[in-house]
Amino acid sequence: MSDRAHADDPWSRVSPRVLLLGVLLLSALLYLPTLTFAFVYDDHWTLLANGFLRQPGDLPRLLGPSAHAAHVPDAFRPTLVAFDTASYWLLGVDPWRHHAVSVLLHVSVVAAMATWLRRLGAPTALWASSAALFGVMAIHAEAVAVVSFHEDLLAAGLGMAALVLADGSGRARGTGSMLVLAAASAVLMALAAGAKLNAIALVGLWVLARGLAPWGRSLGARDLPGALGLLVGASLALAHRLAIYGGPSPYGDDPRIALVEHGPVSVLARSVQIHVGYLQQMVLPFGLSPEYVEPPDAWTSIATLVCAPALLGLLGLGLHAAWRRRHPVLALAVLGAIGLALPTSNLWPMPNLRADRLMYLPSIPVAVGLAALLLGAGRTWASRVRAERADQGGGEVRALAPLLTMLILQGALAQGASTIYRSDLRLWETALRHAPGSARAHAILGELYVAQLGDAPNPDPKPLTRASTHCTMAQHLAPRQALPWLCEARVAVAAHDWARAYDRFTRALELGMPRRDRVLTALASVVLDHPDLPYEDRTVRAREFADRAIREYPYSALAAATAAGIHHRLGDAAAARELYARARKLRPERWDLVLAGVELELDLGHASAARAAWAASKDLLEGADPTRRDHVRRRLADAERLAPRPYPLDSTP
Repeated sequence: MSDRAHADDPWSRVSPRVLLLGVLLLSALLYLPTLTFAFVYDDHWTLLANGFLRQPGDLPRLLGPSAHAAHVPDAFRPTLVAFDTASYWLLGVDPWRHHAVSVLLHVSVVAAMATWLRRLGAPTALWASSAALFGVMAIHAEAVAVVSFHEDLLAAGLGMAALVLADGSGRARGTGSMLVLAAASAVLMALAAGAKLNAIALVGLWVLARGLAPWGRSLGARDLPGALGLLVGASLALAHRLAIYGGPSPYGDDPRIALVEHGPVSVLARSVQIHVGYLQQMVLPFGLSPEYVEPPDAWTSIATLVCAPALLGLLGLGLHAAWRRRHPVLALAVLGAIGLALPTSNLWPMPNLRADRLMYLPSIPVAVGLAALLLGAGRTWASRVRAERADQGGGEVRALAPLLTMLILQGALAQGASTIYRSDLRLWETALRHAPGSARAHAILGELYVAQLGDAPNPDPKPLTRASTHCTMAQHLAPRQALPWLCEARVAVAAHDWARAYDRFTRALELGMPRRDRVLTALASVVLDHPDLPYEDRTVRAREFADRAIREYPYSALAAATAAGIHHRLGDAAAARELYARARKLRPERWDLVLAGVELELDLGHASAARAAWAASKDLLEGADPTRRDHVRRRLADAERLAPRPYPLDSTP
């Protein structure tokens, strides 16, 4: 099908640039409400608490294993970490700015997809409707609304841009231009796979689209440099991953991963069901959720026996269409989606068996196939109505009715789904409603309720009991996971039950969990107040836990700040001063570190040094907790009144 065949089509009356602009505006406006959202999920870990982002000079460490050894978040995705570093230095930590970046990235993917389809020769109606449908798909709500999922958007945007340049290489007139475009496509593909490795499957999508040639743009000898560019870029990213981790997955033999714990047979039985569910969610976006409980299943279960033939039948349909070449768009949609879903099909260890955002990339060919189906249905309906009524009125509207209905349905549900991610509390309360059997949802909700209590000396027993109930439920559901024990430990800290808190934190550490700096720093703090241990033993253990946290997590501001507080409390002023400075360097937005440093100088009698530290961060302290800030200010005023003579930093007053 070509544009010439639709010369009388209403799509041809609109400038392609205007049409593309309208599609991009639609995709952007849909997610503008996310600019008011807070940070959720792993945003706190990968952006706010990630001290590596504050050290741009250390970015070269991402090229080797040292960043991973230092527990840098997402060190196996160097493009993402570099992007987050640039985002931090340019935008700071205001949530709305980073959500705006997410919207812009999503719009960029839509633009790259539309450009690629146009370069392939797709009719105006198809490329525009495909891009619009992809832009409003409700299954994308999670990927766009959560800042820490930038890897999915980056991989898709950079990968699609690489396909555009690879096509441009085959069209270039001069050899020099051809090679430059091919090299650029290699760079973009390497960067895309460096954001998320599943982008390498886009090479297969490019070969499939050019081989099927649904709109007359078939492979030729001039496409060889572009094809090699894509392969080289994908190979470089894969080689980097293999060199650092020894395999495509950084999760390796982690016993907490379902594929490692239960084996591939039962995991793949569940994965078949999951991917049929994905298809339903992309076509009819119902059942979207921020949390799933997906235990492994057997191949003899009814769900697997139903879903496996359905998935195999869909694959057979795509292969038949490709072989007969009678329905190339159908073949592109089916085989392209299956190919792009392979990297996230649980063939390799993955932390979650299921997540809606995993379908961000595979939904590109699905959007093409769905748009073609809706346009075809609309034209058929309009033709039948004209034949029955013997008139021409309203034909254009009827032809667009199925597409417009789907766009409205998808867009409305996308906005509804995205509101789940407005805040952490809303997110996890919704998650628990969708998945009441989720130990993770119970445990995180328990921690959130504890966090709401703050540092009150006499916490309200009602929310504390509520939090404790969620922790108990989490332990009942998953006694071998660390999060439930971490949850109960937080409750014990809020209740000032230091012995129980120490025991539960120790249990969480033994069970193993990522981000162990949270547990190590907590142990360092609570052991000092453990009533059943001798004082000397407590101080030794506190230093050991704090030093271990710093050693294993050198970019953790939490580790540095906790160690500073431990040394401050134990009277080691020099170490405390150095660690407070280190923590402020890793997390310059934390006003509490400034106040702690001021109090350290006041404890030493260094009023002038305390005043200098206060003055250096005056703007930051304007956003500090008023009670804490006023307390330190009064201490500072008293110290200056009693000791007006300025002292050097290291002198004795």
